[in-house]
Amino acid sequence: MWTSKPPNTPWCPDEWREHLEAVAPELVAPTGDQDGDAIGEQHATDHWQLLLVSRRGRVHAHRGEHREDAGSITATPHGWCAAVADGAGSAPYSRLGAAIATQVFTRSIQAALGPDTSASAATANDILANAMQHAATASNAAMRDFAERTGLAHRDLRTTLLAAALHGDTLALMQVGDGAMALRHADGRMSHPHAVATGDYSGEVAHFLPDDGALEQLQQSLVLQPRADCVGLVLATDGVEDPWYPFTRHAGTLFSQLVRGSNEADALPTGLTSAWHEPVLSAPDPVQALTAWLGFEKRGENDDRTLCVIWHEQAS
Repeated sequence: MWTSKPPNTPWCPDEWREHLEAVAPELVAPTGDQDGDAIGEQHATDHWQLLLVSRRGRVHAHRGEHREDAGSITATPHGWCAAVADGAGSAPYSRLGAAIATQVFTRSIQAALGPDTSASAATANDILANAMQHAATASNAAMRDFAERTGLAHRDLRTTLLAAALHGDTLALMQVGDGAMALRHADGRMSHPHAVATGDYSGEVAHFLPDDGALEQLQQSLVLQPRADCVGLVLATDGVEDPWYPFTRHAGTLFSQLVRGSNEADALPTGLTSAWHEPVLSAPDPVQALTAWLGFEKRGENDDRTLCVIWHEQAS
């Protein structure tokens, strides 16, 4: 029988807290349910909604271990930014690496794309591209700085990172490691800008931040495109991607469930059973609804699950 136990060690050792504050100001230990099973947040900005939930996997809950996933979302004067990360299971402090990477990335974008930053079509591409590259560098540097301050090896903080930002009518996307992202278009199509980023097999990871070479992979993954008819976006760690594998086939059903709720006609991945059947995005409490939705069942899939959903009022 699965049990759910509070983590049996501090999220961040007390002697490291000042170092954490130095590299990622205002990053605090996650809070959520009394046993730390889930955290979530929601923001709204200029016809867009951002929803993020990170839920501890059953294996970690059963063992009294911390959730290793992390995520961060923020609104900017001309758009938004979101990042999710999955700390490597082999890295003892990957939970801190994931939290540092996502928080530093979104705060760096927020600072770079302030109220005085132009969002005109003529300049948005360059401004956003520079901001994304700088945020990637800042996240990697913050992780390495924390390792040096605490005497950890870089590998002790290993994490993936998926990030997206909108500035005016320009959309920017980045990814290193596994996990998945998908864009929802006004006609219901889904597109997958990084569908081949994670190797030949589900769960295969070639690069983790802050290892040598990972920053270069993250920066080279940058995709810039017009927002055009994009009305939604999902960023998912592999705890969601793997049960819905192949994500390129099932992401449309996933997004539709979030908008309209689940029904018997849904073409779900083999062996997957929904845990929440009502619409998520229009629920009175979307954070609670998404937390419940992430409780879907599939044999052997018990990892942490983090999902960020961003949608425009035109989404359907």
